[in-house]
Amino acid sequence: MKKLVICNIPMRENIANVVFSSDDRSLPVSSDEYRYPVLSFLSQTLKTEDDVKFLLLVKKDGKEFYKKNIDDCLTEIQRANASAGAKISYTIIDTDFSQKKETHEQLMGKLVEEIETGSHILTDITYGPKDLPIVIFSALGFAEKFLECEIDNIVYGQAEFVDNKVVSSKICDMTSLYLLSSVTNTIKCDDPERAKTMLKSLLSM
Repeated sequence: MKKLVICNIPMRENIANVVFSSDDRSLPVSSDEYRYPVLSFLSQTLKTEDDVKFLLLVKKDGKEFYKKNIDDCLTEIQRANASAGAKISYTIIDTDFSQKKETHEQLMGKLVEEIETGSHILTDITYGPKDLPIVIFSALGFAEKFLECEIDNIVYGQAEFVDNKVVSSKICDMTSLYLLSSVTNTIKCDDPERAKTMLKSLLSM
């Protein structure tokens, strides 16, 4: 199966290796430590016949911790794929650590350019600045609507801290959050109250 994995690379240093738990049967995870929840998940689900392309999203800042984080991510990709032996490739997409409109447009354009038609997409939005999920969701919407792609999972690593140390971590599926925007786009109505009623009906389905 052709898979595309979009993964945000953190900018801060000393990203903790943790064992992720899962309350969702559709998101099995490894009992080993990982930095990226999507790789803990893929270590349990990759198959030999899979063709997986990773898009590593990097925000470049002056401290350059992201460079080591890229290397750590590539090492984890190899470890997650050790038993399956799937075909793996990766592309690094870097943009400035900036909230300028041009930066967001640049990232959106690069993302869409790298998405292959018919891909099954997984996304890890655990790390990175707050603008990244918004741009990613827009790119996913484009891929789903125009590139015949399927959004399989959008995962997030929820962590609890005590004295700045991670004491528990859980993988969470955030696909429903992405779907909320899709729901509002399906509503065609000129009456505000009727639109609210339609939204409530759609959300209750």
